[in-house]
Amino acid sequence: MYFHKLLFLLLLSTNVFALSTDREQPIRIEADSAKLDNIKMRVVYQGNVIITQGTIRLTAEQVILNYTKKQEIDKVIALGKPAYFQQRLDSGEDIKAQAKEMEYDAQKNTLYLKKNAELTKGKNGQKTYTSNAPRIMYDTQRGIIKADKGKENEGRIIMTFKPQPKNK
Repeated sequence: MYFHKLLFLLLLSTNVFALSTDREQPIRIEADSAKLDNIKMRVVYQGNVIITQGTIRLTAEQVILNYTKKQEIDKVIALGKPAYFQQRLDSGEDIKAQAKEMEYDAQKNTLYLKKNAELTKGKNGQKTYTSNAPRIMYDTQRGIIKADKGKENEGRIIMTFKPQPKNK
């Protein structure tokens, strides 16, 4: 119950992504194992982790939730081959992300996608925006996306924008 409360705080803090009713939905966490360490202020979910709340879905091999003494989320790290995140926006568009490592910094309201990162936005299966890069930073409050080659110059970034059809 304790780590469900921590995850709930995390998901509420990502409300720019959110379908406005997502935060009212129950949180479901599935994993092969879970370990809560109050000394390190960390919860580790291991093996086939699936976290859902409304339209939010996070899948990874491992999810690490770090929290503060006030039991507020500090950072969340999702590791996978790759890890996946998706959520529906109020506009009806979907935000989807994948990377070998995802880190959410709750203090900065920022999602970092590392190692083979991809972020897409679209509606009805049609992508209107795609970014592929070694590293992507997404400011969830201001909607700012930054992509770069990473610390070790791992490759180039590719951004694709699909033009909107003209109304005749």
